[in-house]
Formats: sequence, structure tokens, C-alpha cells
Amino acid sequence: LTARDVAGNPRERQPLRIVVDSSARLPAEAQLFQEPGPLLVATAHASKGRTEALCAAGAQVMRLATENGSVDLNALLKVLGERGITSLLVEGGGTLLGSFFDLGLVDKVVAFISPVILGGRDSPSPVAGTGVATIADSMRLKRTRVDIIGQDVMMTGYVR
Repeated sequence: LTARDVAGNPRERQPLRIVVDSSARLPAEAQLFQEPGPLLVATAHASKGRTEALCAAGAQVMRLATENGSVDLNALLKVLGERGITSLLVEGGGTLLGSFFDLGLVDKVVAFISPVILGGRDSPSPVAGTGVATIADSMRLKRTRVDIIGQDVMMTGYVR
């Protein structure tokens, strides 16, 4: 979660890194705390002890309203907007990404396809959430673009 130059070195100026973690399970010893740049942990129902441990490790902890036991993403985006943050790169698991899609909070998608086969019956989906019942109900990206980066394929498209 750091900005790096072409040689792989961290840039002097780093963006705010935000971890959405409802219960503040992020270990205070995580490598994330050793990387340069500010870190914000958005939580919904963290204990005082967890909050204090994350603050001591160098994070700013923000407790937000809950939406079904999880961090209310609309509330998070409102607070970030009040801080002047107008662009957000969301890199997460299927649950977080699915929540952003379900709430209509996605403007642009950048997806990578790599020549690596993962999977299995119990493998997590890259985008969880409510989903759709039929292909006809699926979200179609507009103004799509495909680029080859090394052996990977990067597809970019816009939701609206």
C-alpha cells in the first residue's frame, strides 16, 4: 500500500492508506506499520484496547457508524470528502469490494487477469456482495480499455 518509483523505491510523498476493519483485527505488528506514509484504520466496533494498540503502532483510528455490523462506507466516504480526499483506490477482498458495488460507490474498475490459475470449490470470489440473478442484470463497464503489462492483462472500464 505504498507509492513506488519505477525502481521499486518508496516515493517521498505517500497517499493516505486506509484499512477498513470493523473490529480492528489488524495486528499492531503488521508490516503495514513499517511502510512510509500515514495510516488510517476505519472501524465500527473496536475495543478500547485494540484502538489504543493501533494508535501506539502509528495509525489514526476512526470509529464510524455501522451498517449491518460493518463500517458504514457512506459515512467513511463523507468523512474522507470533508478531509478533501476526492479519489479512492479500493484494493480489498470480495466482501469489501462487493459492498462498494452494492452501494453504488464504484466509478471505475481496474481489473488484472494473470496467467495464474487459482480456485477451488471454496475459493473466495474477487467481488462478493449481493450480486445479480441473471446476466441481463449484470453491471456493464463502459469506455473499456485493455492493456498488456508484462504477462498480465489490465482491463479498465467505467461504471457510469
